[in-house]
Amino acid sequence: MRSPHLLLSLLLALSALQHVEGQSRIAQQEKSRAIARMNSVETSGTNASADYTVHHYRMEWEIDPAVRFIRGKVTASIHVTANTNSIRFDLSDSLKVDSILYKNTRLIFSRPGPNILQVGFPSTLSAGSRDSLSIYYQGVPPTSGFGSFSVSKHAGTPVMWTLSEPYGSREWWPCRNGLDDKADSIDVIITTPDSYIATSNGSLANETVNGTRRTSWWKHRYPIASYLVAIAATNYVIQKDTIQLIGKTMPFQQYVYPEAVSTFTPAISRTKRIMSLFEALVGPYPFRNERYAHTQVGFGGGMEHQTNSFMGGANEDLIAHELAHQWFGDQITCGSWQHIWLNEGFAVFLTYIYYESFTSPEIMVQWYKDEVSVITSEKNGAVFVKDTSSVNRIFDYRLTYLKAGWVLQMLKWKLGNAVFYDGVKRYLNDSRVNYGFA
Repeated sequence: MRSPHLLLSLLLALSALQHVEGQSRIAQQEKSRAIARMNSVETSGTNASADYTVHHYRMEWEIDPAVRFIRGKVTASIHVTANTNSIRFDLSDSLKVDSILYKNTRLIFSRPGPNILQVGFPSTLSAGSRDSLSIYYQGVPPTSGFGSFSVSKHAGTPVMWTLSEPYGSREWWPCRNGLDDKADSIDVIITTPDSYIATSNGSLANETVNGTRRTSWWKHRYPIASYLVAIAATNYVIQKDTIQLIGKTMPFQQYVYPEAVSTFTPAISRTKRIMSLFEALVGPYPFRNERYAHTQVGFGGGMEHQTNSFMGGANEDLIAHELAHQWFGDQITCGSWQHIWLNEGFAVFLTYIYYESFTSPEIMVQWYKDEVSVITSEKNGAVFVKDTSSVNRIFDYRLTYLKAGWVLQMLKWKLGNAVFYDGVKRYLNDSRVNYGFA
């Protein structure tokens, strides 16, 4: 018979190891996806001109999950910030622009450099004015590993999804690709063969079937960075539920492969429990007038698309991590990938706090000891990223995830819970960064 003390020690060590491996797996999957996408051209983030910002995008897309192809019309409503007679968007050279309409007039456009779309106007746009133009385009988005625009199969059925972090938005739609501008709101209109269900950011405003085509119209009325815009489509089963927030009830949905319904069903109660804790600690869910959702896709890990996290699985580590990003990453987005610790550190930290709420102190102590060992396994390294051309450094598990999470842990322990969480709430509500960049 084994010693009960030895058995307990083994169980504690195993549980702690599983938690550490869960955090490491999330970081490694995010790094792998980014490495697969980035190249020397993409590391600049954006080549869009600085003489305008976008206050609204209306995206109208035609897709078929069985075919790697997109046809679209993107209408950008812009605010002109400096007198100009031309502006630049980010758009992959793999995508062909058919025409650009402005007040029912075709505009002249050019492709003056890699992944740049330059648009000329018939007269000068004045600083402070507002205007709009519609870009019609089509093509095969570039293939890049896990990819910004992916098509695959599950149980023999086609599925497509997008994932644009950090620099991939331009690979499938014309936009401002950098971390210097958020659209105030978006409308996403997706047309697919009628056998498929599409999902995107925000709330479903309308869905129609016309012959063999299904069109869904998604409205999102919060500021959003381009890399957080996402779409997916396959023969989803929609699991509908609600989450009780502070002061209101909000829709919660899961878009799940038919063969994975039983696997994802436990995520409903887990998400409710995690949401309740996070709201109590850091304040109201930031997109409470719309919804929260999970969408199953074919990559490992998850991605915190605003209001709709794309998920490869349904374990608690992943649910907590991606949900935390709705506050830290989505509501407030890092203003440069140099500051990605503000996204990932808070996601790691809140995952710690969630596990502390129901896990034994002995397990948490072992977990924390193991993570400190990883952080201190090398002497150097700051949470600030000096070289954003290196995906290995942007998504460094030791620094961007663990050390960043521990910076927040140490602040909490030094300041005390009341002062720390009051500071976090003030940060989230600061008008200089709220629904913006930090």
